[in-house]
Amino acid sequence: MRFALRALMLVLSAWALGTLERAEAQERVLRLPAATQGVRSLEVLDPDSPVFRAAGEGTQRRGTLAKGTRVVPVRRVSAGGCGGPRRGETGWWEIRDPTGRGPLFVCAKRVEPSTDAPAGLPQPDMRDADAAGRLLPHDYAFVAFDGARAFAHPEDYFSDQYEEAFGVGFGLIVGRSTTARGVRFLRTRRGLWIDADSLRFARGAGWTGLSEPTLPLGFARRGAQVQRSRRGGVIRRPGLRETIPLAAVDGAWASVAEGGAIRSRSLHLAVPMEPPPEAGPEGTWIDVDVSEQTLVFYRGRTPLFATLVSTGRGGANRETPLGTHRIWVKLAFSDMTDLEREVERNYALERVPWVQYFEGANGLHAAFWHDEFGRRRSHGCVNLSPRDARQIFDLTEPALPPGWTALFPEEGEPTTFVRVRR
Repeated sequence: MRFALRALMLVLSAWALGTLERAEAQERVLRLPAATQGVRSLEVLDPDSPVFRAAGEGTQRRGTLAKGTRVVPVRRVSAGGCGGPRRGETGWWEIRDPTGRGPLFVCAKRVEPSTDAPAGLPQPDMRDADAAGRLLPHDYAFVAFDGARAFAHPEDYFSDQYEEAFGVGFGLIVGRSTTARGVRFLRTRRGLWIDADSLRFARGAGWTGLSEPTLPLGFARRGAQVQRSRRGGVIRRPGLRETIPLAAVDGAWASVAEGGAIRSRSLHLAVPMEPPPEAGPEGTWIDVDVSEQTLVFYRGRTPLFATLVSTGRGGANRETPLGTHRIWVKLAFSDMTDLEREVERNYALERVPWVQYFEGANGLHAAFWHDEFGRRRSHGCVNLSPRDARQIFDLTEPALPPGWTALFPEEGEPTTFVRVRR
C-alpha cells in the first residue's frame, strides 16, 4: 500500500529522533538493583510496547514487544520520560538484547516482574491459523457496502443506534459471533458488533513461489504455448502461472530446459542478476522487476526464492519507487489506509501481516484481498501472497526475535536491501 496512515508515519519518524548521548544525559545517577527475589523475567503488559536504546521515550527506538512476552531483566534504572506512574511502577528496566547488540530499555509501567522463565512467541502468532489450515493470523473481512454500521451492543442494531459507519473497501478483523433476533453479528477488534451480512470474508490466495530456484525461469502467462522450436508446432499449453524452467533467454524467445521454445512475452521472466553494491557479495537482497512482476530473494549471487508479485499500478503516487533501498523497519502487523487522500474510493485495513517498509510507506507485505499476482495492482507497495510474504519475512535480515512485533535495523547490522527495477 502506498499510503500508510499519516499518524503511523509521524510516530515512526519520532522513533528515529534522539541519540543515546542525549538519553544518557537525561538519566539520573541513582540506579536501582535489578533483582527482586524470585524474579526471572518481566512480562509485557501492553500490545506493541516500545523498546528503546536508552532510558527515555525520546531516544532511539529498537522495536516493539507483544503483550505477554517475557523478557530477561538486567537492572532497574531511575530516569524520567516514562509517561507517569501506573500500576505502581515508575522508571525503567534495562533488558537483555536478544540480538546481542547492546543495552535495551522498557518503561517500567509497561511490564511487571514474573517468576516464570523468559519466553516469547514468533510474531505474527500463527499457531491457531496453522492448526486450522488458515493462511492468515486473524479472521479478516471486508465491508460489503457503503454505510455498513457497527454497534456497541447487538440489540442497538434494531434501533439503529450505531457507533461507527464503514465504506466499501474497509478491512476489519473479526472474532466471536452471536445471534440476536435471528440476525448474526460478529465482534470487531475494537469491541463493536456488525451484522455478518455486511461483510465478505478474505481467505487469502494460496499462490506460492519456488524455493531454491534455478534461474532463468518463467511463470506462464495466460495463453502461453511451448513449441517444438521457434517455427515448430505446439507441444503443450502450460497452465496460468505454471513454473517453466528455462535453459536460456534470447530476446523474444526462451529455450525451455526440458526441450522446446516459448515466446518471452508469454512468461513472467526471472533471470539471474548481480547483487547491488549496497548488499555486498554475501548479503541478502531482493530483486523486484516491475516489468515482469517477479521477485527473487538472493543471498549474494544465490537465489533462494522466486515468485510473482503485484507492484504499483502506475499513475500519480502509485508507482513502486525504483532504485536500491534498505529495509528500514520490519513489522509483524501494520494498519494501512489512504483516508487522507481525496479519491473516489478510500480503503482502511487493520493489521496487515508481514510488513517490511523499504522506502517511506512503500513496503513488502501480504495482500489477502486479491489473487492477481503477476499483474500491477497496488498503490506502490509490493503485494505478496500470504505464504510468500511469510516466507520472505522469515528470510530477510535482521530476523524478528520471538516475542517482538517490530524491529528497526541499525547501522552496521546485516540488513536486507530491495532493488526495484524495470
